[in-house]
Amino acid sequence: MMQELMRMVERTEQEPHEHQLRRIGARQLRARQREERRAEEAIMEIAWSRLC
Repeated sequence: MMQELMRMVERTEQEPHEHQLRRIGARQLRARQREERRAEEAIMEIAWSRLC
């Protein structure tokens, strides 16, 4: 699961924002941003849980 989250974050960082806006609609963009935010939160939660 961790590797899947990291791949998603890396894929997002590789695509320029302007290209992303042209390629997908606003609704899909918002859905993808929500998914990315959840993935980042999950990564942070895993990181914090390992510290404790």
